[in-house]
Order: sequence, then structure tokens, then C-alpha cells
Amino acid sequence: MKLILIMLTTLALFACGASSTKGKWNEKDRKEALTDVKEYSSALETVGSAKDLCFDCYIDSLEQIYDNYDAAKKLNEDDRLGILMECAIQYIHYN
Repeated sequence: MKLILIMLTTLALFACGASSTKGKWNEKDRKEALTDVKEYSSALETVGSAKDLCFDCYIDSLEQIYDNYDAAKKLNEDDRLGILMECAIQYIHYN
């Protein structure tokens, strides 16, 4: 009986999906952040094919500061662009 209860509890935890934490967001939060940051892709014309690297850098940067993407959404546009531009500087000569 205990084994069945343990198995059901484990299954329920996996079914709910892992929640995001600072430094380790779940896939849902990372996908939502990627969708949102792509709105700023015109600001990354100078990095050419390194746009995806800049997007990953941006999401990784937010992930290190915030527990989840909902918390990161509170950033204003200037702060978002500032983080994105810091990432762009890292990859400006990548091509």
C-alpha cells in the first residue's frame, strides 16, 4: 500500500511539472522569455547570426536574477534592452 502511495505521489509531482527557481527555470518560463525577447530582435542587427546566442544570454541573465519569468516581467523596457545590449556586446564580433 505504501508503495502505491509513493508511486502516486511521485507521478503527481512529475505531472505538475517542475517549477522555476533562481538559476533553473522550467521550459515554460524559458520559452515565454524567448518569445518576448524576440520582439527586440531589430536591436540586434549588428550581431548578425549570433542573435540566438544573445537571446540565450539574455534569458540566462534573467534566470540568474529572478525566480521565474513572471518576476522578470516586472523589468521596464529600458532595463530589458540594457541586459540584451550587454549580451550583444559579448557576441558583436562572433561572426
